[in-house]
Amino acid sequence: MANWKKVIVSGSDAHLASITSSVLTNDNLVIAGVGGALENSGLTLTGTTLNIGGNSIVSTGASSILTGSFSGSFVGVTNLPDLTQGIGIVPFLYDGSTTATVAVSGAATLSNNIITKWVTTDGKFVNSSLTDNGTIITGATSIQLTGVNSSLTGSFTGSFKGNGAGLTNIPNGALDNSTITLAAGTNGTGGPDAVALGETLTINGTNNEIDIIIGANALTIGLPQDVTITQDLTVNRNLTVLGTASFQNTTNLEVADRFVLFASGSNTTGDGGIVIQQATQNVGELFGYDSGLTRWGLTSSFTADQPSFTPDAFMAAVTTLASTNPNSSGPAARYSATGNIYVSSGDESIWMYS
Repeated sequence: MANWKKVIVSGSDAHLASITSSVLTNDNLVIAGVGGALENSGLTLTGTTLNIGGNSIVSTGASSILTGSFSGSFVGVTNLPDLTQGIGIVPFLYDGSTTATVAVSGAATLSNNIITKWVTTDGKFVNSSLTDNGTIITGATSIQLTGVNSSLTGSFTGSFKGNGAGLTNIPNGALDNSTITLAAGTNGTGGPDAVALGETLTINGTNNEIDIIIGANALTIGLPQDVTITQDLTVNRNLTVLGTASFQNTTNLEVADRFVLFASGSNTTGDGGIVIQQATQNVGELFGYDSGLTRWGLTSSFTADQPSFTPDAFMAAVTTLASTNPNSSGPAARYSATGNIYVSSGDESIWMYS
């Protein structure tokens, strides 16, 4: 007969004769003594500390290990790595038996908030021409970056040279009375064309290109019928898709919502779940909800366009109440299904439905 059956575990009552030993005391670790009798091991556990009642604890074997904090003297500690000489370090060997000090050449002359650098000719660290007060790096004369991949990030003040590629978040008014270079020589005189920002700038595209109009403190963009974006697109407001939205992420899909609703708009009950495709398109492993059995289940080789499924395995549910006997007063009837587990908060007994 299918019902809730009690599981016998450590600490629970069982229909067995009690097993006792007169030599055991509270908190003692127990070992099997001579002749198979149980005896105190000489070790006691007080909850956080393992106390040695005998002479010592010896850990043997290739994988033996002790972790935690220790005090006292130790014998047999080997294979400590030696600290060897390098630039700016006084040479010495370290075996763990005494305190060793590493001296950094030039450290005594270094100043607070001064960025340091290593001088090969002097063989020591010296103060650089840059200072850092925690938020701002200041150069004695100027800061220069060279190289193809050089970059600065953050907030900057002062004058800059270059084409300004990659500059973002320029404040309103920062470019007033400035010019925008369109192309060299297009005005017929060999020099660049310039458009004042206070005027209207219109960039007209041809078929399937973007039209841009800048004027009256507004930016208007006219998109072609088919748009392909080859870089990142950030939308700070709502995005409405009237057609089919297709996500072809080759790695992982990240959803900020804490809850995801499937079968939205449905007014009837039915099966549903998540299919992980395997070797065949639209066919894979299913984790789903069986509406008729009111249980979550698993099945394989499921075709994703099917309206329902038949589980070949079920997910076990764990319920808990104060009742010490779920057969008389237990969880909801939907949880009285094969393999489900009930744990009593009253006497901590464990039951399984079968």
